[in-house]
Amino acid sequence: IPFANVVVKGTQIGIQADENGRYYIINIPPGKYTISCSQMGFQTVEISGVRISIDLTETQNFTLDRKSKQIEGIKTVENRVKLVDATSTTSGKTITAESMQDIAAVDDIEGLIAIQAGATMKNGELHVRGGRGGEVNYTIDGLSVSDPVDGGAALSIDTDAIQDMVPMFGGFPAEYGNAQSGVVSIVTKNGTPHYSGKFEASSDHLILENNSNSDEIKFAIGGPVLTPAFRAFKDKFTFYFNGVANWHDSRYKDYYEANLEELVATEHLDGAWEGYDVYNPYNDRDDFVGFDVGERNYNLKNMNLKTKYVINPLQNITFAVRGDNNVWEPYAHDWKYALEHYTHVENKQQQYIVTYDHLFSRKMNLNVKASYYHKSRMQGPKGIDKDSYFSMSRSLFQDHDNGFNLYFLDDISGLNTTAIYEHREFGVIGEAWEGNYPWTYISSTGSAENLPFIFPGTISGTNVDDENSIMTLRTDFEYQVNDIHGLKTGFELIKHDIRKDQLSNPWVIDELRYSDYLATRSPEESHSAGDTLWVVDYNIHEELWELGDGEQIAIPWHEGDAGDPYVYLVLVDSTDFYSQEDLYAATLAASGTTDGYEASPWQASYYLQDKMEWEGMIVNAGLRFDFWYLGEKYKILQDGGTYRWENFDASDRFQMMLSPRLGISHPISETSVLHFAYNYQNQLPQMQYIFTTASPVDAILGNGNVTVGEPNLEPQITVTYEVGLQKQLSENYVIDITTYFKNIYNYVSTQKVFMEGDETISWYEYISQDYGSARGLDINIQKMLSSFISGSASYSLSWAEGNNSATVVQDESQNLREFPLDWDMRHNFNFSLTFRVAHGEEFFIPFTDVSLPTAITNDFSISFLYNIASGTPYTPQNDEGTTLDTNSALQPYTENANLSFTKRIRFSDKTSLRLYADINNIFNKENVYSVYAKTGLPDDNGEDLWEDNDPSQYVDPKLEYLNGLLITNPGNISNGRKLTLGMSFHF
Repeated sequence: IPFANVVVKGTQIGIQADENGRYYIINIPPGKYTISCSQMGFQTVEISGVRISIDLTETQNFTLDRKSKQIEGIKTVENRVKLVDATSTTSGKTITAESMQDIAAVDDIEGLIAIQAGATMKNGELHVRGGRGGEVNYTIDGLSVSDPVDGGAALSIDTDAIQDMVPMFGGFPAEYGNAQSGVVSIVTKNGTPHYSGKFEASSDHLILENNSNSDEIKFAIGGPVLTPAFRAFKDKFTFYFNGVANWHDSRYKDYYEANLEELVATEHLDGAWEGYDVYNPYNDRDDFVGFDVGERNYNLKNMNLKTKYVINPLQNITFAVRGDNNVWEPYAHDWKYALEHYTHVENKQQQYIVTYDHLFSRKMNLNVKASYYHKSRMQGPKGIDKDSYFSMSRSLFQDHDNGFNLYFLDDISGLNTTAIYEHREFGVIGEAWEGNYPWTYISSTGSAENLPFIFPGTISGTNVDDENSIMTLRTDFEYQVNDIHGLKTGFELIKHDIRKDQLSNPWVIDELRYSDYLATRSPEESHSAGDTLWVVDYNIHEELWELGDGEQIAIPWHEGDAGDPYVYLVLVDSTDFYSQEDLYAATLAASGTTDGYEASPWQASYYLQDKMEWEGMIVNAGLRFDFWYLGEKYKILQDGGTYRWENFDASDRFQMMLSPRLGISHPISETSVLHFAYNYQNQLPQMQYIFTTASPVDAILGNGNVTVGEPNLEPQITVTYEVGLQKQLSENYVIDITTYFKNIYNYVSTQKVFMEGDETISWYEYISQDYGSARGLDINIQKMLSSFISGSASYSLSWAEGNNSATVVQDESQNLREFPLDWDMRHNFNFSLTFRVAHGEEFFIPFTDVSLPTAITNDFSISFLYNIASGTPYTPQNDEGTTLDTNSALQPYTENANLSFTKRIRFSDKTSLRLYADINNIFNKENVYSVYAKTGLPDDNGEDLWEDNDPSQYVDPKLEYLNGLLITNPGNISNGRKLTLGMSFHF
């Protein structure tokens, strides 16, 4: 019907058909809509439930009846859901806001992706179709939120804010880049002209003792912005705001409290430990009706605000701000008895986004986005500030049992680390514990043996103070040329500002830096051998000492009546004497090893793609250019806090990557679609491999193992070939089969380099020489909701092989052959089933005419999720400790099942209360995450406990007991069954 009007109801989006009755509407946000078609002289038709998804074309035809037939009113038709999408040239299934609720006990993005065919999780890292971790690019509303410095997703977002999410594992178009394995495209929710929202609370410690002491609060609200200035724009100016806060003690909750009293009682520790106040992070918490008040071991918060203003039907502008603040104190098994001053970490992230959309015509749209992202990470020992490692105060040493000598030194050569920090006129908070309890046990033979854990009171010496900011400008231009060609092009410009400042081993004092600092100061006095030196106390008591050549005077710890030590200065040989302030500053300048830099690289990209749609074929062809500019130089933070500039060669400053993309979809019939994809995917190496602190000079100076960055690293490349078939089996069942093959080149690795002319000096350099391959078969069967049941089953058969699983130096005899990579999971099966009785429906007991009471079954659902997967490989050792072939053995298979119950109680059409129970690991399966190389077991390292490794000798029961404590690492196995109860109020 020529010039019919087609309108997306609830929006200001609409178009008029051409003279042939054809129409196109582009740039519709994902979601479900009612589409209205009208024309003078015809009855208006509305089709409800039309689903718009990311990057897909939805074809919707209308049949209008003439009003001459005296038809009155509006004809409403429910859209028939298409199980097979003929326009898709990618492999990946859209996850909608509605479908997320049907996945049992999974409520985070990575968990939702991990249950898709082709995805696996290994040690908390997501791997897609055989690729390394960090090869998935996450985008939110068209802008990347992946971390270009260290890899992985940078900014977290709660599932409540997600309207649609599409994990694309192959065949993704040219507009997506810098990803080797996959892209996760997320579109967030917009507000509506009517207020709606929810408040939710959940807890996992109300019933079962096995829990992580987790409590979570969520809220969401959306609607019109009704400020006095915008009250007249109720339908034009809307917002959506949500947030979540989670406090939990992690699955290691019961291990944070050290049980030293048990060791004392069983005579595994010296009796001096009796009465020791064991550190317990739970002691000082306030309790309110069974809930801890305040911070816990893990505290995670994030927030999302998105506003949208519709200027007119052709233009709109959005502003969004997102952020998260995560603070945690992790558990480490070897630090089990020293967690008091173990690591404290705080991550903060914020992103600000402005988007402008302009629909020039029914065929042409321009989208412009600008964003600012900032991330900071602070890490250090719990309760100890970085600036307080060294102190001018002597009071820190008053609890030591033995006296010690205090020296003013200008030359620290010949002294070991202990002497340096114990024999300083000023104090140091170091690895010496105030209580000075013996960290030994007496064996059955009477010898004193050290316990195999970190000493209580030890302070972690790792400090991190990193910042990273990203400014992005992106434009996308879409033009529907005609019935066949849909062009899309755009460019992106990114400016990075990276600052890293990391300090390790702060109590190791570098002699050269110490002396260099004092060389810049003026000594208060100078003396030589034979001089008479004065030792003064603050009570005017004086003693005379005469030094011979090379003589050193040792004076024990004393205190005067005023409580101050009387030792003021003493030294050996001819020397200069400096003020306490200068020596303190020299110690800070010589303390520890620094790793840090400041860099400001640029990225840019341009793409052009054409989606060509014919009746029997859809072709998505594109070309992408990625550009990388490191800059002329960057600042390196040196030990002692000074900076130096590192210049890049002109040939290393700029790189370009070219990525051709081709996807073809061929509808064989109305129920069958065949697709093929060829992707040449580039990914820039992580910046941590390009900008580094170390240089070959550090190796020459003997500063330990040195790894040097390489600005000329090649882009990492994955070439993917993929063939897939979608087939609708019946009215409610559809199967998707995809097979793929991937070649992977230029993986980052390290190589050992020897100095020319002196092979006793060597260092490591990052290189682009590792390679890999992956192949597999993904099968997914989906059942649409019918007879109260929906579900899916997916199976992945895959091989992931390469010559290196990480950026480490491989044994030369093995680095030229391929072996299974650490995340190679041969078989992976997921099964999901949901039973749902919607509002107003009546459920009959199968094979009977008996219906259950609607008060029970209405708005009720049960969801079940099951996963079983092959174990991942590990490198075994024989009984003598000799390492065998890399990854030639398999860990045990893993199995997990989750169950969720949901019941909604409605108070009105818009107000309801949702009650739910999530059960994780319902069969209480103990899955193995890590094993010992000798035994392949998670709790037996196979080490001999006999004296002199002689089995005929006596096994010390104390040693056996303590060794058992050490090797029984809770991180090696999964936690048990967990029950979470929650409720949410919707309005």
